[in-house]
Amino acid sequence: MSSFALGLGALLLSLVSFLSGKVFSQSEKVLDQKRKAYETFLRECPGPNEAHSSVDIMSTEFQRVTGLLTLYASNDALQYSSEYFLKFVEAQEELQGVSITGHPKFVEVMTYYNRMVWAMRRDVMAWSIFAPAKTSRAYSQGVFGKEK
Repeated sequence: MSSFALGLGALLLSLVSFLSGKVFSQSEKVLDQKRKAYETFLRECPGPNEAHSSVDIMSTEFQRVTGLLTLYASNDALQYSSEYFLKFVEAQEELQGVSITGHPKFVEVMTYYNRMVWAMRRDVMAWSIFAPAKTSRAYSQGVFGKEK
């Protein structure tokens, strides 16, 4: 009887190990795809400095990358990217041709961009030892553009 219980225990342990391994493996694959989606998106995404130019964020190529982002991104990253694009387009109208360092609209666009990137970083680093500490997980703006 004890050998039966031992065999059953070993079988259950191997089943739990197998299922845990599958879950971990699948999580790793999704996390890798998420990282790639964020990297591709950030490579194609116009940066805050490009608000001074006539960059078209409605281009077909960029819309494809945005679709990929929608598939893998966290809710925060999607929310902040949406807010960034609204601010980017709004600022573009005012910033084209302007070369004032620290222009308030530029600082605003930069802040929204940084919040978006911070949310992406927090999302892909969630299970890493390089993840932001719990006390610093919320984005906080530095001193650029603030009066002393």
